[in-house]
Amino acid sequence: MSNHETADQLDELLNRTLADVFGFRSFRPYQREIARAIIQGRDVFAVMPTGGGKSLCYQLPAIIRQGVCVVVSPLLSLMKDQVDSALKNGVNAATINSTTSSTEWREIMIALDRNQLDLLYVSPERFNTPSFADFLTEIDVSFFAVDEAHCISQWGHNFRADYLELGRIVEAFPQCPVAAFTATATELVGEDIKTSLKLRDPLCIKASFDRPNLFYQITYKESVDDQIVDFLKSARGESGIIYRSTRKKVEQTAETLRARGFNAEAYHAGMSDEDRAAVQERFANDETPIIVATIAFGMGIDKSNVRFVVHGDLPKDVESYYQETGRAGRDGAPARCLLLYGYQDVIIYQKFLDDYEDETAKEAARKRLDEMVRFAEADSCRRVNLLKYFGETYAPIDLAPDESLADSDGKGDASYKARSSTYCGSCDVCVGASPREDATIEAQKALSAMQRTGNRFGVGHIIDVLTGKKTEKIERFRHDELPTFGVGADHSRVYWKYLIQSLMSQGIVGLAPDFEFPIPQVTGLGWEVMRGQRKVQIIKRPEKRRQREKRLAAATTSQAYDKFSLSPSDSRLFEMLRAKRMEVAAAEHVPPYVVFSDKSLVDMVYLKPQSDENFLLVQGVGRAKLKNYGRIFMRVIEKFLKEQNGERDE
Repeated sequence: MSNHETADQLDELLNRTLADVFGFRSFRPYQREIARAIIQGRDVFAVMPTGGGKSLCYQLPAIIRQGVCVVVSPLLSLMKDQVDSALKNGVNAATINSTTSSTEWREIMIALDRNQLDLLYVSPERFNTPSFADFLTEIDVSFFAVDEAHCISQWGHNFRADYLELGRIVEAFPQCPVAAFTATATELVGEDIKTSLKLRDPLCIKASFDRPNLFYQITYKESVDDQIVDFLKSARGESGIIYRSTRKKVEQTAETLRARGFNAEAYHAGMSDEDRAAVQERFANDETPIIVATIAFGMGIDKSNVRFVVHGDLPKDVESYYQETGRAGRDGAPARCLLLYGYQDVIIYQKFLDDYEDETAKEAARKRLDEMVRFAEADSCRRVNLLKYFGETYAPIDLAPDESLADSDGKGDASYKARSSTYCGSCDVCVGASPREDATIEAQKALSAMQRTGNRFGVGHIIDVLTGKKTEKIERFRHDELPTFGVGADHSRVYWKYLIQSLMSQGIVGLAPDFEFPIPQVTGLGWEVMRGQRKVQIIKRPEKRRQREKRLAAATTSQAYDKFSLSPSDSRLFEMLRAKRMEVAAAEHVPPYVVFSDKSLVDMVYLKPQSDENFLLVQGVGRAKLKNYGRIFMRVIEKFLKEQNGERDE
């Protein structure tokens, strides 16, 4: 195909290729502009959210431009999934990596020599070998696509030294455009990427970071495994990821979930390569729906039907949180993101930072942690605060003057509406699943107990004073004689621990730096509270497990999170189609989402196509998938319709 088309001809070609190959009738934001720029030979730097359609931005021009597009991608499993998906769409793709056999290598060489490949995926390690660089000069390279481009920046959250060598692409292949893609990048990281890759007057695209299909929820830690179990009860049969911060926590949570009847497996860097690969394959194939993992699990995931991501511990920075939650709902269908947050996470991270020898790196990591804490502690719309971090202003849903936000008890959360002019309709704050309450008097009691004991005792001792518990230490220091002794006996110890943690998160209580163990101390803001100059609001804490389950259920069943809006009858058809997808995928040795995404199956449910023409209207169905799968899935739909009409399927 010629690289020199008129604007109208090029747009017509783009639209036709989009429909015929990928099965889409319209572009997502910026996809057309990026594809057009690459085809016309221009460098591109694009920041697009996970699930925003980055891969199509280079796969589409790879089909149209003459030669092969070389895609640099970080993980073998990610490349394999991308190649499998491309092949299912009828796109000629291959990957060269450490597992490529000599026979496969010869086949790829023949295909390249005959100009029969559109996409060639390689790892940065492979790209950096001298022999591979020489090999590239002998073939017809159309352009280069650098995926996960933030890995090249030392200011990013996932720096990889191998990416630095990619800066020589422009020097070695000056005639080839270079397109760099990432899901997350601050302004600093973005400038670093462009400089490091030596991009030449690139088209710079910064798509919205908003993922409207994701429901965000943050709640304080109590009993992490119990809270995760409560959450999973509303996600039976769904696929998701649970992140924990250490290998020990991963193993413990996975064991607890299995003991409670959930099909879950652990994944962490302490496992062998073979075991990790087997776990990831079972997850991709929907054989194991739940993975409990450290952040070692993630970059290689291209699974589109992840319906939830749970963080059992605080992520190290907002970019990590955004990227990890972004693994949910890649197909555009609704998905949930739950973060369990406790100030003990911050203490652990701060101790870890103390071991940093590089002061510049320590300061950068501390700044990122502080930003993550501020996000977790904010008492306003989660989406607004998340987008604000990336420099984006969220356009809120307009509320009518008489409109109120209902909490899980059906009562309007007027206090939140009065405090905020934004309403995303898809986070726990906005739908009222995390209502607030005034805790000024209780805060004054806790602060008084800290002050009267000299600001030199731990949280446990302060709670003993508040609840009136006589211990050896209480009697030794005569703290049972203090006016604050027993003033908080009307609340449980769990409540007081929760309150003090909340006061820490709001800066009303600080931690003394010169003690071996964390010692809470009254801050300047705390003194304002004690003098009655400042009110204290905290997220209302359901103290009974049944109340906690009710809140989770409220968030799950709210209008903001409605999984697919299918009737019971249509839900049955969806499950029939999903079973057929699993059967086809197993026979072809590919993950089910490579055959069809959940969203494609839902489209089939709504459209119930019975002809080739109508099957092509299903999102994600191009000519290749119609040819390979159309008859198979339309037979399932035909069988369902006969059952609905009371007919027997002969």
